[in-house]
Amino acid sequence: MLPDRNRSTLERALKEFDQNLRHQAAWKNWDQKKSQLYAIDHGGQLYPPKQIVSLATGVSVRLFSGGRPTNGYLESRGFSIITLDHGEFPAPAELPSFEVGRSYKRSTEITGRFGGSAQSGIAPSSQAPAVFLFTGDSGEQFGYSDRIDDASGVLFYTGEGQQGDMEMTRGNAAIANHASDGRALHVFRTQGKGKACVYLGEYCYGSHVIERGLDRNGNERNILVFRLLPVATTSDVEAAGLLAGPEADGEDIPLPEESLEDLRRRAVEATSARPQGRDPKLALRAIYDRSVLVKNYVLRRSAGFCELCDQEAPFLRKSAGTPYLEPHHINRLSDGGLDHPRYVAALCPNCHRRIHFGVDGSKLNNSLRHRVAALEAGMEP
Repeated sequence: MLPDRNRSTLERALKEFDQNLRHQAAWKNWDQKKSQLYAIDHGGQLYPPKQIVSLATGVSVRLFSGGRPTNGYLESRGFSIITLDHGEFPAPAELPSFEVGRSYKRSTEITGRFGGSAQSGIAPSSQAPAVFLFTGDSGEQFGYSDRIDDASGVLFYTGEGQQGDMEMTRGNAAIANHASDGRALHVFRTQGKGKACVYLGEYCYGSHVIERGLDRNGNERNILVFRLLPVATTSDVEAAGLLAGPEADGEDIPLPEESLEDLRRRAVEATSARPQGRDPKLALRAIYDRSVLVKNYVLRRSAGFCELCDQEAPFLRKSAGTPYLEPHHINRLSDGGLDHPRYVAALCPNCHRRIHFGVDGSKLNNSLRHRVAALEAGMEP
């Protein structure tokens, strides 16, 4: 909660901004930056809402949300807030969409269409927020042996590197960092040279282990083996049957009593954590815990208002009494699996369904992408 400051205190903050900040390089033409969505319109001048509230209250901009919460604080004290017009945002890269079980030609329908290596087993796209992974029997001669655990659905995926110890760089890092990079992991099974690849589905990083094995020259070395969870499983923990406790039953748990900054710090740390463990349940637990932390932060960031239409949540949850909003994953065609504060928004049910099923859904999602980017820019150190 922001300290209560009256209009006179806020007007002094406006004068302080004019005298000390407006002419600094960091604030030159601030209202033209696409990371700025709103402005205080006062006395023929425009002012950045969060910065003014910060000056008036002494609270760091990283400790409270911008957008509707800050605007409401100012409007309730008689200030006029306008939306800055930056014109049409540039269209985002096309989001890859594949059908599980269907075959696709790598050269024309996967990396040939979206960019990425034409041969590597791990191929980060150069044109879309995606990493393409290819698995098959051909890698066994280089020490690669992938498999799917029937009970959990976990894909044990061997990292890249044919000689010497595998390191967490290049393609391997792309897998471990895919959530913080905003990239979806799309997995395909190869069927032989020149043949189409079968799409296995979208996965997300859960954990990894280091095993001992042989490289292509027969020398013993460290091998990275990733535990990747299918997004369908991570979206339905109860159906997976691998977690116990109230969260597995979908029980509504109140948001923790932590500051916005602390919630964000924990969420971001979880997205970059690289847990190690052989039990597939550990991978699912790591993903679920990360998802909860990101959800907690995003719901607190929204302050009970939809981050697309700016309207108040339509109702309160019956058990916790918190505003009902739904997490939406901006860089995915469906929801679940890709959790990072930069790519998740809190939406009212109407906006959420409209993005997924409306004729203008893609345009709205693109607008949301920039709105959330602006909110997160204001939260970063």
